[in-house]
Amino acid sequence: MLKIAIFIFPDVETLDFCGPLEVFTAANIACEKEFFQVYTFAENPEPIKTINGLKVIPDYDAENVPRPDILIIPGGNGTKALIENQRILGLLQKLYDESQYTFSVCSGARIPAVLGWLDGKKFTTHHSVFDDVQRLAPKARIRPNNRFTDNGKILTSAGVAAGIDLSFYLLEKIQGAQVAQKTARYMEYPWDGNC
Repeated sequence: MLKIAIFIFPDVETLDFCGPLEVFTAANIACEKEFFQVYTFAENPEPIKTINGLKVIPDYDAENVPRPDILIIPGGNGTKALIENQRILGLLQKLYDESQYTFSVCSGARIPAVLGWLDGKKFTTHHSVFDDVQRLAPKARIRPNNRFTDNGKILTSAGVAAGIDLSFYLLEKIQGAQVAQKTARYMEYPWDGNC
């Protein structure tokens, strides 16, 4: 069973983390098999208020988050403050080093940009954040027309709902097309593997 850690923070974009969470947990349900253990974590154990006003209680905090196989970094206005938070940047660097795959959704690309993970690599993000991410990672190669990018260990997706497509892409890469299609049917999501 692969462990998937989803980072949440104040002013996170709700669908940025709920979309991937749904895909990977739905794979378990649709296939009646425990492929993934999915959990959230935050800097502190207190409830997080998303940009949309939803309150979410993280499963873990910075002190006790388990090592992930897959690390997911969503976006939202809160990423502007996070790129100045050395404690969180240090934790995310450690989790990235331990992960097999890490992906950002939407403006979550600011974090891999500031940590140097996108240097020399292709990326996409929300259309309103392209310039900001390029400023933070001038050596990164922007792909404004891509729904997502795959650089091996580090992947990025465009804005909000694109995180669902990247999740399906990674699900298919790890578990195969049959699992991805069965999950898409369960979710009634139009995944064809060609985004």
